[in-house]
Amino acid sequence: MNRTIRKKSRALLLAAGAAALALVISACSSSAAPDQSPTTDAPGIDAAAALQAAYDGVVGAPPTEAVPVAADQTAWVVSCGEISTTCAAPAAGAVEAASAIGWEASVCDGELNPDGWSACIRQGIAAAADVIITIGQDCAAESGALQEAATAGITTINVGGLDCEDPLFSGNVQMLDGYTYDDYWMKVGELQADWLIGQTDGAVKLLAIEFNDTQWGPLITAGLNARLADCADCEIVGSVQLSNADLATGALSQKFSTALLQHPDANAVAIPIDGWFLAGLAQAINASGRSDEVSVIGNFGSIPNWEIIRSNGGQDATVASAAEWNGWAGIDAALRVLAGQELLPAGIGLQVVDAETNLPDPGQPFVYTPAIDYQADYQAVWEQ
Repeated sequence: MNRTIRKKSRALLLAAGAAALALVISACSSSAAPDQSPTTDAPGIDAAAALQAAYDGVVGAPPTEAVPVAADQTAWVVSCGEISTTCAAPAAGAVEAASAIGWEASVCDGELNPDGWSACIRQGIAAAADVIITIGQDCAAESGALQEAATAGITTINVGGLDCEDPLFSGNVQMLDGYTYDDYWMKVGELQADWLIGQTDGAVKLLAIEFNDTQWGPLITAGLNARLADCADCEIVGSVQLSNADLATGALSQKFSTALLQHPDANAVAIPIDGWFLAGLAQAINASGRSDEVSVIGNFGSIPNWEIIRSNGGQDATVASAAEWNGWAGIDAALRVLAGQELLPAGIGLQVVDAETNLPDPGQPFVYTPAIDYQADYQAVWEQ
């Protein structure tokens, strides 16, 4: 029996009679992450319920309160790094949303490093942009440039990052209503764990991938490990730390391959960034000869990742969100700041996608199950 058929049969079996779980989450705080070491005396988790909880995830909807559209504005969108689809797609979404309301918008490539992010912000200042939107960047990494933008009177919007303790952004996009920034990213890790628990019948042997370049990287790890702590027969068998520098230097795949080779007992891997599969990790998993033995889940999702999942190409699942929605949420936040309104939760939810469940049609972006037309929802409340 090939892997796709075997996994489909197992998923259907596990899903039978599963209890759906629902939580609601949002942004932004910076509380300390909990202990990341799973305990050994946990009571256990129902694997079928965990799998269904991963598929159900958490969902929301865009704001319904109207906001006027400021005319003749220019938006400068700072992508965390165009080499990564998880940065490029939200940036493209912001440009698309800006175009929908008649704004001019440009994307600057931050090249996955703080110097690049700061340089892009300063280029936006030099271009006399009305609004600067940053994608996936923490304030602390670019505080000097943000202070310069504030001095220049430019509206700055933070999408997916963490503001400074003394806030420098004009507004921060709130992902979902009800939870903090920490909780949102920990939920990503929890959903990764739920899917892995379901795939391994509650016996996860995890090769942990740590990503510490951002505030949210350790939070995903914390959420994953906290959930595994409730699983009596789950354990972490090894770990490896990967970074943006590893991607830039080409060391990413080799470091991962070495770790996978060193831990032949691992049956599960959770990757924090889906763009890494496209940068060689999917190929590394296939080359290991263990693709059929190891359940692999990522985070974020993109059209190229759907095809890897669909073809059994080294990635089996991801915690998906509508990437372009982040960019639309950035434009909505900018409109509300310019109008002097309170920012409202964007409603950007999280659901696990695999080859059998929630997978978009070929070539299509993720829109949730049931589908959410966030673009139409936004345009219905943007008053031009």
